[in-house]
Amino acid sequence: MAMLKGIDVSEHNGEINWDKVKADGVKFAMIRMGYGSDIKSQDDSQFERNVREAERVGIPWGAYLYSYALTVEQAKSEAAHALRLLKGKKPSYPIAFDMEDADHYKEKHGMPANNVLVDICDTFLSIVSDAGYDVMLYANKDWLENRLNSSKLGKYKKWVAQWGDKLTYNDENVVMWQFTNSGIVHGINDHVDMNYSYVDFGAAKKPTSKPKSESKPAAQEVTTYTVKKGDTLWAIAKKYHTTVSALAKLNGFENPDLIYPGQKLKISGSSTAPSSTKVYVVKKGDTLSGIAARYNTSVAELVKLNKIKNPDLIYPGQKIKLP
Repeated sequence: MAMLKGIDVSEHNGEINWDKVKADGVKFAMIRMGYGSDIKSQDDSQFERNVREAERVGIPWGAYLYSYALTVEQAKSEAAHALRLLKGKKPSYPIAFDMEDADHYKEKHGMPANNVLVDICDTFLSIVSDAGYDVMLYANKDWLENRLNSSKLGKYKKWVAQWGDKLTYNDENVVMWQFTNSGIVHGINDHVDMNYSYVDFGAAKKPTSKPKSESKPAAQEVTTYTVKKGDTLWAIAKKYHTTVSALAKLNGFENPDLIYPGQKLKISGSSTAPSSTKVYVVKKGDTLSGIAARYNTSVAELVKLNKIKNPDLIYPGQKIKLP
């Protein structure tokens, strides 16, 4: 598993000397785009420079937007804010939605109910994802466990803030951990937020050539598998009765060792996903996100297939169709 050390920065870190940052061993950067709704005065004043400089010195970057949204409509404006600033740029790390209340703005203006906070996050992330960007949700452990604990957000990558020497938040979609706000990095005045990334997005996102059409026999069915945390290409190949080389060729991999949670893999061959179980009977304690993870699908797919109105309301004995 990758364990890359990186930083997240904003205008509050001043004008950064990115050459010194690079020389100090920083492997990636999450750069603040701004905060709140799509208002130019709320753009981060250092965003454009930080992106240019990170790219110049060869540090892979992603970006985040700090949310002040109290409603879904405001979340839509925040998504527009992010997409405006991302236009023409090619981040290799995800775009994160920063959901917290560091300055107590939400508390002072009427903290939304938990289900509204979940909808706000889902709205932003789905809009930015639909625009073609990899996305993830940033929040601290307390918020993830007590305010944002919903299967609706189960499909998204997580960036967890938990300052200390150990991450105790348990979720298979965790790809990044912010472990301190008091890091010291050459080239940055004062303290800086430090992170570990469990995925080498900078390597995994390198453009690859598409497989030639003749590399896939016309008679073979192609399915899609979503990579989970801990997966290896060898194990996936074994499960689907194919080979690592065949998967690498079909998906255009330059390095078959670099797969990451949430990645979509094309699968072809004489066998597809195990088909012995087409219906799952819900047991006590089951969640839809847990069932989705077990059967290599998503909550959204199960909701659509079973016409489930509320993904949080499933009950023992209920029969769930599987794709």
